[in-house]
Amino acid sequence: MRFLQTSGGVIGWCSGRRLLRKNICVKVLQSVKMKNKKIDVSIVLNMHRESLYLRPTLESIKECVVQAKMNNISCELVAVFDRSDKLTCDVFFSVDLSICDEVKVVDVDVGSLGLARNAGISQASGEYIWTSDADDLVSSNCIVELLRTAKSHKSGKTVVFVEYLCAFGEQYHVVRYVDSKWLTPADFALQHPYVSRIFVARSVFDDLQYQDLQLTKGFAYEDWDLNCRLLASGYEFLVAKDTAFFYRQREGSLLKQANSISSKLIPHNSLFERESFCALVREHVLMTEVSHEFFKTRKQILAENNTELFMRSEKLQGFLLDAVRLEPEVELASVEKASSYSPVPWREDHWGMQLGALFSLLGRHSFSDVVLLPWLRPGGAEKYILEILNGISQCEADARILVVTGQSSKVHEWVARLPRKAVFIDLFNAFPSYDESERAALLVRALLAVSEPKARLHLKSSPFVHNFYDAYSGVLSEAFRPVYYRFSDGYYEWKDEVARGPWGVKVMRKHLESFWKVVSDCDAIAHMDEAVLGNLQSKYHTLYASCSPPEFQVSLEKPKFRLLWASRIAPEKRPDLLVEISRMLNMTKHVLQIDVFGSIEEGVDSSQFFDVEGTSIEYKGSFSAFYELPIEKYDALVYTSSFDGLPNVLLEAMSVGLPVIAPNVGGIGELVVSGKTGRLVENAGSSAKLVENYLEAISELYAHWQGVSDNAARGRELVKSRHCSSVYMEALVDIFELKQRGKVLESELAVSVA
Repeated sequence: MRFLQTSGGVIGWCSGRRLLRKNICVKVLQSVKMKNKKIDVSIVLNMHRESLYLRPTLESIKECVVQAKMNNISCELVAVFDRSDKLTCDVFFSVDLSICDEVKVVDVDVGSLGLARNAGISQASGEYIWTSDADDLVSSNCIVELLRTAKSHKSGKTVVFVEYLCAFGEQYHVVRYVDSKWLTPADFALQHPYVSRIFVARSVFDDLQYQDLQLTKGFAYEDWDLNCRLLASGYEFLVAKDTAFFYRQREGSLLKQANSISSKLIPHNSLFERESFCALVREHVLMTEVSHEFFKTRKQILAENNTELFMRSEKLQGFLLDAVRLEPEVELASVEKASSYSPVPWREDHWGMQLGALFSLLGRHSFSDVVLLPWLRPGGAEKYILEILNGISQCEADARILVVTGQSSKVHEWVARLPRKAVFIDLFNAFPSYDESERAALLVRALLAVSEPKARLHLKSSPFVHNFYDAYSGVLSEAFRPVYYRFSDGYYEWKDEVARGPWGVKVMRKHLESFWKVVSDCDAIAHMDEAVLGNLQSKYHTLYASCSPPEFQVSLEKPKFRLLWASRIAPEKRPDLLVEISRMLNMTKHVLQIDVFGSIEEGVDSSQFFDVEGTSIEYKGSFSAFYELPIEKYDALVYTSSFDGLPNVLLEAMSVGLPVIAPNVGGIGELVVSGKTGRLVENAGSSAKLVENYLEAISELYAHWQGVSDNAARGRELVKSRHCSSVYMEALVDIFELKQRGKVLESELAVSVA
């Protein structure tokens, strides 16, 4: 035998042929042509750098081939080296493999198990393929029983697996696999119910191949993916009785790396196409309704102790002893007390069972935009995102929008404000029996099936969205164009200090690279992030909210001595300041009535803000649209908040000429400029000083009433010029790279949301 010297070491006889598949250069090397005869089984062995584990694997394969030859079965070994080191090559060529009818050696430089398997299969000449890895062992009857099972089945569309998996090494457990007639298509969505080593006709790979799923934060598990596609193609999965696979558990294995790095998810494939998946589920439901034994048998399979079944069989015990003889790390006592695992899911109504139901809720269309929200209730952030969705819908006639909410909410008041073609899914209430991680797995599987390639994925900060994106960011950033809406960070108090919360910066450090765009409602947020993060990778975009005011304008001819406060009644909105402001006003010559509008956040004790002795504050109830309030009754909007972006209520107040007094937090200073468009209150260190600053601003308002109308007019003009629909749509088209559908009328874009 002559050898070829390469950078990886000595690897075999060179035939001089080269094969180009998908831009992968494969050097086809051949050694030891034993006989010119038909090959029944091609064993495709993939190797990387397993020199210390390879020898027992090769000896185990040889024992299988010996049994095969005794049953007149011809075998070839296709050895695939992918970036292998010299030691692995040396071990391989140190083993006498002349028992094989033919040995082929293929050298590739792909760094991918899927592509390396494809390269080996492309050179296989057997009627059947049996895949193999370099650090595992098998029972000596495998080839005989796998082939017998495949040929005995009426249909040629079969995939055959070993019956038992005995995991050894770092962890011990025993699995007993079952025929696919005891599984559902939904089980394949939940988990992989088989092993990576398959026995299947070579002709299968004329149409199907393994995918290139390298170790990344995205997709993984090329074997699970292939088996799903085989199931979708009508293949039945069988197990060869009394066969065993001794599966090494070791640190640094490809599976463990995939489990730790990837999103633990396979790509979208033919099994999860909506119509075909639902058809398979319906077919299976009809079958199980006829066969009453289905769920009864599944329960029995689940209840079985597979370790006891394995150890009870004298034949399997013999194979176990064979494995121990070849590999000392297979420890008998540890196998005997190993845990039992079943490929049948323990929960009959697992989330995969509801994938068809979710597909039905989603309908038949594909979505250009997917929006993830905690809920769809009245709020400034929700209004901002609704404006964007309506703008997209008006601009792109073929846009289809899916809105998914994922946190507990009894009502979603603003569903009616979604674009006409939008589909709304309340994931939490639609699937209440699942926990958050189960609903997330169900959702991501469905989104990959129903979204257009590179659909926009809109993300609003919330526990639901952050947890979902943390789990699947590698997949989502590959399949979608994620848009993260960066609103203002919260602040917290510690002793006498007020500090910016860390949560927003943490999210940006973790995921900024994977976001397509980061969109804010003001420049201030980008400036604050830049001060901490430095490089924002040019991903930040400011999109000032659109404001389409009515023709109505507040009359400022005479003061009415009434002030308006309108916002959510929540701690961060500082309604407590109103109490002190009103009390201090009542102690001066300025006796002013303050009317409060807004929904009271759950858990807030409103009695400490309203009907307080010494104040003139009256709570008027909640509101859904600012323009529906009796705005003409008031002299100014007094706004309080500990942190903010650029609040809609300020835009809407200024758009109708209502004077505004607001704190200098977040992006408010980009709208309210003291002496020009309103009165900006400096955010002093203490609450007492802040109250003094508000009192000063209110006093100036009435002391210089003659100039109020000029300020209001300038504020109204700023809103009209910077926040009008034409300017908004131009920025929206640019940021979201929309396909513009002619000129969009301003009236088309208006969304009446407070």
